[in-house]
Amino acid sequence: MSKRNIFLLAFLIPLSIVAQSGGQTAFSFVDIETSSRVEALGGSGIAIFDNDVSLVQTTPSLLNPEMDKDIVFSFGDYFSEINLLSFSFSKNIEELGVFALSLKAINYGSFDRNDENGYNHAEFSANDQVLTFGFAKQLNKRFTLGVNLNLLNSTYDSYNSFAISSNISSTYYNKEKRFTSTFLVKNIGRQVNSYTSINESLPFEMQFAISKELAHLPFRYHLTYNSINIFDIKSHYKLTSQTNTDSGELEVKQESIAKTALRHIVIGGEFNPFRKSLFIRGGFNFQRRFDLTTTTRPALVGFSWGIGFKVMKYRFDYSRSSYHLSGAPNNFSIATNLSTFGL
Repeated sequence: MSKRNIFLLAFLIPLSIVAQSGGQTAFSFVDIETSSRVEALGGSGIAIFDNDVSLVQTTPSLLNPEMDKDIVFSFGDYFSEINLLSFSFSKNIEELGVFALSLKAINYGSFDRNDENGYNHAEFSANDQVLTFGFAKQLNKRFTLGVNLNLLNSTYDSYNSFAISSNISSTYYNKEKRFTSTFLVKNIGRQVNSYTSINESLPFEMQFAISKELAHLPFRYHLTYNSINIFDIKSHYKLTSQTNTDSGELEVKQESIAKTALRHIVIGGEFNPFRKSLFIRGGFNFQRRFDLTTTTRPALVGFSWGIGFKVMKYRFDYSRSSYHLSGAPNNFSIATNLSTFGL
């Protein structure tokens, strides 16, 4: 089979899968980002083609030979006592392609097990893990095709579920024009065993993104269109009607088509002063803004920012994302290349 046929087949197969809207699926934790760089850009970084191995846990086609022996560790201080940990490593094997191994773990902390009368009998824990095997192959000078195999495990007290999924993506990278575009199909799979007797689907999604580094300014912009497969992605818990206090009548709140379309957009930018070792990043996520703000205090919900810098053999990244007035997660990453240590 020719490379062109393989490329087309990888796109046509996922298009036949019917997806469910957000909030109606299990294993949504698989979409929680741990990369500081991605979070700083608004929560999406699928069209950045460089040597940042933290990006490939979601988008396998970003794997490239420049990532050979790259390793990254990330930590996220999520909401309340929820902690995120992740690790990624990549290896280039000549004539075969680039391989990656990633692990993401989420610890939700300890909970009291109370009976119907409120008496405490014990404590229980809740946690999720995702183990990812990635592979990418350059089809030609500018196109790369990648695939991830994800093993998902979820344990809440005595309830456990396991699933297998895959992400498939293709990236176009034009080095001369400093332009990158990526089409991603993620979370293709199913539960192997469920929490209860009811099987649930995974959060299937299709995304498209572009990024471009400006020729005369050390700035890269990143634009993502999420959930191509579903147009109406507003929260099922968002208030759709309210009673008019003057007339006493129920008023239905209609959302405009333009606002619904904007929910799909994530905007990010990365500024590299003097093209040296410092990176300043920012992003805006419309979906977060529309669904998670309060009417009286919208504040900076939806915005995110971060910095990155290189010191000797290491690269450090930090981000802070404003999800809601109740909290703004912080993410930290440290990356290096093992070859600099003679390994």
